[in-house]
Amino acid sequence: MPKATTTDISLTKSYIPKVSKIPGISPTIAQFYKPIENRNIHEGRVVDQAYYKSNNIERLFTNIRFNCLFQINEPIVPRFILDFYSQVTVQTDEYGYLVISFMIQHEFITLTLAQFGQILKIPYNGQAVFTNEWDLASLEYSRETEGPYCTDLPTPDDIRRLLELERVMVDRTIKSQTVSLNPNQILTKELSPDMKQWEELIRENVFGLGGHRDHLPACLAHMLYCVVAEEQYNLAYFFVKRIQCARYTPTANLPYGMFLTRLYRHVMETYPHLDNGIYDIVDRVMRPLALKQTRRPRSDRGKARHSVSSSSSHHQGTSSHQHDDDDDDDDDILLTTKTTKCLPLPNKPMKLSLNDKPSCSSKRKKCIRRCAEVSNHLEMH
Repeated sequence: MPKATTTDISLTKSYIPKVSKIPGISPTIAQFYKPIENRNIHEGRVVDQAYYKSNNIERLFTNIRFNCLFQINEPIVPRFILDFYSQVTVQTDEYGYLVISFMIQHEFITLTLAQFGQILKIPYNGQAVFTNEWDLASLEYSRETEGPYCTDLPTPDDIRRLLELERVMVDRTIKSQTVSLNPNQILTKELSPDMKQWEELIRENVFGLGGHRDHLPACLAHMLYCVVAEEQYNLAYFFVKRIQCARYTPTANLPYGMFLTRLYRHVMETYPHLDNGIYDIVDRVMRPLALKQTRRPRSDRGKARHSVSSSSSHHQGTSSHQHDDDDDDDDDILLTTKTTKCLPLPNKPMKLSLNDKPSCSSKRKKCIRRCAEVSNHLEMH
């Protein structure tokens, strides 16, 4: 993902309130807010339609109810997120079921995992495991061995085989030291181009992690396995464990900003007296996930800019500079298109069609042939 996209998480600090500094707040309550109000909120990313329509994302993700990850589109309620994370706890009841509890103003609210999943509209049944480790072997010793979340997990060999991983390197430099990778430590570059796009979507809207993206966390590899194998996955279980982990990790992002807006609505409907005007709803500041256009060679850029401006000066268009603030990255998903003076770029995303009629008759056949190629490319993905 481009650097400009990975660093936009820090923009969320612009709207996070300093609750601990509100005049009259008790020192005891202020202590709950101080550890979290200086962090970033990971909102999650709205997913562009062209993105989830490509590379079988819509079909495969819907098969295991992961369509919730590309259908999410909510504003952010910063103060509610701080209220939630300030005192959230996760416990297990006498039957082994997870229970999540939190305080909103003076109301103590407890939800079962199933209730939490229903409110956030995420799956709450299926394979369940949580670990922050990189090594695939960590899945086995992190899983529940009894109770309602006891899961028969795939072996590391099963995961590597189904994901069709190809080892690209056996050594890696970490803090100036050469470290040998074992077969259960997967690098992101070992994924196929299609699967890198799946990984990006899941990483953004399930993990909400900052930092390095060159390696594949074990749980993310397991989720990709479930996508390919069409195995149901308990996202609610992972969300709750991730929330618990984030709260007690001082530098962690606060994940699931958009999903927690759904919890906010539920709480306000259930406890209407809490809707007292202290919760501002703000627009998202994190950029969406969208397919990235490849840049033209430098020799072509001037010609394309000149022809577009001369043939359609009233269009602002999507020029070759649209992503100039993004660093080229092998992990990005590329959508290759070509612009000629016969097809000026409109303000809205272009819809290529065989019925497009270039103004230049000498180029008409060439333009129609190119449209057909791009249309076939989009259909294949």
